[in-house]
Amino acid sequence: MRIKLLTVLVIIGLAPLTVTAHDHGKEHKAAIEAAVFDYFHGQGEASAERLNRAFAAESATMVGVTRDREGNETIRAWKDMAEVLANWSANENPPGTERKGEILSMDIVDDRIAVVMFKSADRFYDALTLVYIDDEWKIIQKAFVLQ
Repeated sequence: MRIKLLTVLVIIGLAPLTVTAHDHGKEHKAAIEAAVFDYFHGQGEASAERLNRAFAAESATMVGVTRDREGNETIRAWKDMAEVLANWSANENPPGTERKGEILSMDIVDDRIAVVMFKSADRFYDALTLVYIDDEWKIIQKAFVLQ
């Protein structure tokens, strides 16, 4: 009996500190998914409304691995997401709504911060950081690599 109790206590003590989305209320998971897809579809539709609903535009940043003119990989940073979102929403030929995207993983910690790994079919992978503030989930950081 003591060994079983000790084993259970050791297992509990070794449990990961990160809590996954399934351990939280469905409302947080659904709100995070909504923000992520507002970003993805907002970019595809060139919708300023959806993009601004997804991002904390005044504070958010973006970093990505892109290619320079010679074809070499380089890290680029965008510190003004309001400008980026304005450019995305002004796109006269947006990618459209037919493209596919999926959430690969979602980790929520303390019901206030989340990290979402997202795949846009055949285009890029995103690591999105979201925070829960003023009763909303907002993207504050986007890091991406091209496929």
